[in-house]
Amino acid sequence: MASLIIPFRVLFFLMLLLDLSSYVFASLLPGVEATLTRAKEAETLLKWKSSLDSNSQTLLSTLWVGGSHCNWTGITCDYDGSITNLNLGNYGLRGTLHSLDFLSFPHLMMLDLPNNSLYGGIPSHIGNLSKLTFLDLSYNNFSGNIPSEICLLTNLKKISLGRNKISGSIPPEIGRLSSVSEIHFFDNYLSGSIPEEVGSLSNLTILNLSGNNLSGSIPYNIGRLGSLSLLYLHLNGLSGPIPVSIGSLHNLTQVILLDNCLNGSIPEEVGMIRLVNMIDFSDNYLTGPIPKSIGNLSNLVWLYLYDNSLSGSIPSEIGQLSFLSDLQLLNNSLTDVIPASIGNLTNLSRLKLYKNKLFGSIPQEVGRLQHLKVLQLFDNNFSGSIPASIGNLTNLSTLDLYQNKLSGSIPQEVGRLQNLTRLLVSNNNIIGKITPEIGLLSNPQNLSQ
Repeated sequence: MASLIIPFRVLFFLMLLLDLSSYVFASLLPGVEATLTRAKEAETLLKWKSSLDSNSQTLLSTLWVGGSHCNWTGITCDYDGSITNLNLGNYGLRGTLHSLDFLSFPHLMMLDLPNNSLYGGIPSHIGNLSKLTFLDLSYNNFSGNIPSEICLLTNLKKISLGRNKISGSIPPEIGRLSSVSEIHFFDNYLSGSIPEEVGSLSNLTILNLSGNNLSGSIPYNIGRLGSLSLLYLHLNGLSGPIPVSIGSLHNLTQVILLDNCLNGSIPEEVGMIRLVNMIDFSDNYLTGPIPKSIGNLSNLVWLYLYDNSLSGSIPSEIGQLSFLSDLQLLNNSLTDVIPASIGNLTNLSRLKLYKNKLFGSIPQEVGRLQHLKVLQLFDNNFSGSIPASIGNLTNLSTLDLYQNKLSGSIPQEVGRLQNLTRLLVSNNNIIGKITPEIGLLSNPQNLSQ
């Protein structure tokens, strides 16, 4: 019996020792893994550095000094010494990202490399950066397509690829970036349509796709982007109408659709974007009237609708836009008179209504626009005399009234405009000559009768 007890005790001791060894190994394992990760990160960074051009290598050799890569310039590490941020913007680095093995950075949250001279394609293995929240590769020379693997980065909050040479289409998988709040793809060579999947990005606050070769229509479901504040789609080849769903973007502050091929009318629903301070629908093929609902936009500062085929009258409701600073409706087919309510726009600094079919007299109420610097009404059908109230516009530097049917003489009150440097009134029915008072204008560069 005793002979059986001894082996049992030995077996129990061995099992206890094995269990203790497993516990010790398990407790040491995270430290071992962290050490291996740190070594791999440093090795990968040095390998990438060696792939860059000689000037970049020399620069990084001065920035990456010391035994611990966590102390190198542009590197931020967590408590365990693993890299979380790689910030090397504005250093003029030249090379590719192909030697930067992203698998070596399991904890990277920020990849910030803007304003360098990096080129080549964006590697597909960038999709391995599962914890990445911030990606900025803007102002470089990257080319090729946007890899669909970039859409695996579901923790991304900001992605900026602007001002590169990236081509191809925007991958529809972009709809997977459920956390993203900012997308900046401006100034590239992107083509194709804006994917419908963009409409599922409920946290999006900035969408900047300007300066590309995008075509097709603006997706109707863009109206689902309830958090959107800035919508920049200008300088593309977008066609079709402005979707009425734009009225659902209640947090929108700026919408720029300049220089596309948009057609149809401006939807009445635009008057529902109550927070908007800038609307630019210029240089398209828009037709129909300016909607009266635009008078609801009490925060509007800039309104640009020039270079379209808009018709009808300027709505009197435009006088409700008390913060408006810049109103440009030039080069359309607007008719009727300038509404007297224009005099309510006391913050207006530029009023450009030239190259339309406006008629009637220039309203006396224009004289209430005491912040006005530029008044351009040329190439219309205005008649009657130049209102003497224009003499109240003491900040005015440019007054263009030529190519109308104005009559009478230039009012002496214009002589009070000491900041006026340009006065053009030719091709009217103006009688008399420029009076001595007007001739005393300071710094006149262009006085034409």
